[in-house]
Amino acid sequence: MSFARLRGLGAAAALLFAACASTPSDAVASDEAVAMFETAWQAVNDTHYDPTFNGVDWNAVHDEFLPRVKEASSEEEVRGLLNEMLGRLEQSHFVVIPEGALPTLPGTGDDVEDENLAGDFGFDVRLRDGALVVNEVVPGGPADHAGVKTGWLLTRIGDDESAELLEQLDKLDEREAAMAAWQVTAHHSIGAIGTKAELAFLDGEDREVTLELERAERDVVAHAFGNLPTFYLRFRSGTLERGGKEVGWIHFTNWFLPMVGPINAALDDMRGLEGIVIDLRGNTGGALPMVMGLAGHFFEDRESLGTMTTRENELEFVAAPRKVDAEGTLIETFHGPVAILVDETSGSASEVFSGGMQSTGRARVFGETTAGAVLPSRTTTLPNGDAMLHALGDFKTSTGVLLEGDGVVPDVHVPLTREALLAGKDPQLETALAWITGQDAN
Repeated sequence: MSFARLRGLGAAAALLFAACASTPSDAVASDEAVAMFETAWQAVNDTHYDPTFNGVDWNAVHDEFLPRVKEASSEEEVRGLLNEMLGRLEQSHFVVIPEGALPTLPGTGDDVEDENLAGDFGFDVRLRDGALVVNEVVPGGPADHAGVKTGWLLTRIGDDESAELLEQLDKLDEREAAMAAWQVTAHHSIGAIGTKAELAFLDGEDREVTLELERAERDVVAHAFGNLPTFYLRFRSGTLERGGKEVGWIHFTNWFLPMVGPINAALDDMRGLEGIVIDLRGNTGGALPMVMGLAGHFFEDRESLGTMTTRENELEFVAAPRKVDAEGTLIETFHGPVAILVDETSGSASEVFSGGMQSTGRARVFGETTAGAVLPSRTTTLPNGDAMLHALGDFKTSTGVLLEGDGVVPDVHVPLTREALLAGKDPQLETALAWITGQDAN
């Protein structure tokens, strides 16, 4: 499969699903291939928010690809052609998701469970300078117990060499490659609780360290959303002290309903603190309406974050002021400084929130430029059971900034370097905390 023209979340998803493939592709008859193609092409034709299809002659694309699809001999080949076709738009949120990549779901919402996805090794990575750098080690997890440190370089998980993965990223731009490398590495780290794999690292002195790690239970909530792969949500919060001042910190991995309660409860407990950090690093997006609810904690009155444009209409995203807590008790709006942390793994709804809050001047954004994969989207089921993700809207902030492609540019650019990680530091978080605690008292 070619990933050269797929953007942002589409590129990362295509590479991830290719990496997940473990069984031979099914043969496909010509009429079945054509049915997949026509359904995909027509869905984009009917719902794309831009009548000019981002400057692409969509009818000509149809006539070019139809003969090639008729000659395809397997579903995998058809998917590759469909992704190549979608890639002509050069926009995010266009990708075909193989039916085989979707887990069998025994229920919905919090009832969704898959024992084969319940464990991991307890660390995370980012792509920096052509290498996978450990940027987080979960306290008390398998990697922590084995002595893995932030700043180490991951070179292998089992039989999967990092170098082989990175070679596949050559045709993607820097941010797309970083997103794809992060997601594929996470896929190879996840598995059934108790399963083991040999991992290889380079430590702070670039000496090879080989460890056998056993996957432990992940602290996540499983959530089904439409016919997309199951999302595994993680929420964390706490209070950080700097210079005698207390600052709230919240991190969550996707914008979905199970996160609403924990987010609201945490923020309600933080209203008396010096400031609040919303950490959206590693948050690839989710349900856009949540953006308005979270923003409402920080405004006395309704405030526009931006506008979503579809082919039929425009929808304004407005911060809805939160006046009462979960028990119905009247609460005061939080007026202290708000910092938002982002990087190349912050996508979609996370970009709408951070860009929208930035445009109002209510929050300051720290870190590195986001994925630039902002387009609101939906899925269409193809005749063979595959799902096609396709964009149906665009978003611009209240100051008229279009985020697709360019992403959210932080107010304060703070690179995450291996040197800082080896020293046990998080420069993005520390810079945000220094800004908050340096503000005049409210």
